[in-house]
Amino acid sequence: MKHFVIIGLGRFGYHLSTSLYRLGNQVLVIDLDKRVIDSIKDLVTEAVIGDAKDIKVLSDFIDDSIDTVVVATGASIEMSVLTVLNLKNLGVKHIVAKAKSEDHGRILRSLDVNEVIYPEKDSAYRLAEEMSISSLVAHIPLAPDYSIVEIVTPEKFYGKSLEELQIRKKYGVNVIAIKDVLYDKFDVIPDSSKKLPPDSVMLIVGKTDEVVNLNF
Repeated sequence: MKHFVIIGLGRFGYHLSTSLYRLGNQVLVIDLDKRVIDSIKDLVTEAVIGDAKDIKVLSDFIDDSIDTVVVATGASIEMSVLTVLNLKNLGVKHIVAKAKSEDHGRILRSLDVNEVIYPEKDSAYRLAEEMSISSLVAHIPLAPDYSIVEIVTPEKFYGKSLEELQIRKKYGVNVIAIKDVLYDKFDVIPDSSKKLPPDSVMLIVGKTDEVVNLNF
C-alpha cells in the first residue's frame, strides 16, 4: 500500500484519486471547492478543503510517509507552479505534475518535478496504440515504458506450448496469463508446457514500444 496526496480535483484529479483508492492505496485529496470535496470524501482516505499555494496548509498534511504528491491543478499555471515550489520547500521527493501545454510542461521540468503528464495527449497516444493493434483487447499502462495488454491468441499458436513458441525470446515480452474464453478459465503464470487453446486471450507484459509493435 502506498500513500498519495492529490492536489486539485478536476476531472483528471478526481478519477486518479478514486482509482488509486480502489486499488488499495491511502489517498489524501486537497481542493478549494467544498462541493467537490463533499462529493469525493467517501471515495478516498481523506478529503481536505485547502489552498495548496499556502505552504502552512500543505505542511499540515505532507510528511515522510507520502510516496508521491500529484499536482493536478493544470488549469492555472500560477497555482501549479506555486504548489510545486511549496512541495519542494517541504522536501517532497517525488512530485508528479499535470501540464496543460508544452510551455507549462517546460516550466514544471525546470522546477525538477519527477514527472510531467499531459492527460489529454497521453490518452490520445494510448488510443492510437490500441487502434494500431488489431488483435488488442485491452491495454493497461503500468509506467511510462511498460504496459500490460490482452491480445487474442493468433490461430497459428493454437495447440502449441509456451516453451515451443519461445515468445519471450522472439518478441521480448512475457505471457503472464492465458484466458480460455470458451470455458471462462484463467491460468495465471502458466507453466511453459501450457498449450494455447483456440478461443483464448493472452495477457502480456513488456515495454510499451515492443508491445505496440508485436507482430505474431
